[in-house]
Amino acid sequence: MKTTLLLLLLAAGPAVAQKMTPSKAPAAKKTTPAAKPRPTGPAPVFSLDCATNPPPAGPLQKMHCEIRHLTLPTPPADIPLTVDACTNGSISVRAWTGTDVRVRARITGTGATAETARALATAVRFSTTAHTVRAALANGSVEGWAVSYEVLVPAQTNLVLTAVNGALTLENVRGQLRLTTTNGPLVLRGVSGDVRAQTTNGRIDLSLSGDTWTGPGLDVSTVNGDISWELPADYTATLLARATRGRVAAELNTKRLNLLPHNLAATLGKGGAQLKVSTVNGNVRVTPPQPAPAAAPDSLDAE
Repeated sequence: MKTTLLLLLLAAGPAVAQKMTPSKAPAAKKTTPAAKPRPTGPAPVFSLDCATNPPPAGPLQKMHCEIRHLTLPTPPADIPLTVDACTNGSISVRAWTGTDVRVRARITGTGATAETARALATAVRFSTTAHTVRAALANGSVEGWAVSYEVLVPAQTNLVLTAVNGALTLENVRGQLRLTTTNGPLVLRGVSGDVRAQTTNGRIDLSLSGDTWTGPGLDVSTVNGDISWELPADYTATLLARATRGRVAAELNTKRLNLLPHNLAATLGKGGAQLKVSTVNGNVRVTPPQPAPAAAPDSLDAE
């Protein structure tokens, strides 16, 4: 039987042999991985770093500092971006030309040893759900760690900023703005919209720009702290200031002015939105913008 099959294959010739030879699989084409899309738009510029971090409270404490970055979508028009600095931490927010929200967070851990401090900082986790930025440890502890934030947002953004032991700074943002801290100063520059800000133990530095307030108004207050308020001489608004146990002083270009030792009421230009500041144990001073100090001459030029 085997002899017969061999004779048949030889008689069929090379064609059958070719058919029975397994064909080689085509060589796989080498593919070049697609290039990752490069981010478009302006590059964020931050100033928060570990070099400016305050030293540990005691000489025996060790500190570890690290920086992390977050990118968030801009909240819808009717929803605020909330940033919570928790017990220890400051927040600085300013407008930028990008369309999203960029965050630089400085995390510090302190402990008896460098390993403990590093472990605390590394264990900090961030939550960014519901347009809210908040940091925490898995066990809920608030001891031994702190987070400060530098945030870049589109100029029109509603904000809720909260802190306990930390400063709140806001620059060139308009919208519904709510700022609250217990032990820390408030710094507001070039803001507008519906602004409400308060601190219990801290001074307030307020500087307005442009020629008029845009939006419902301003109401900022402190219990224990002075208030420094700068606004252009040709500004248009209605001003109210009160210092319960302090003094109010003002340098304003208007005749519609009622200035008493503890109270100020003034109409600038044609009037407009009501801008109100108040302190219990502190003084209020209202002035035009102060000129920037002249730069010191370079040593080579001085020669």
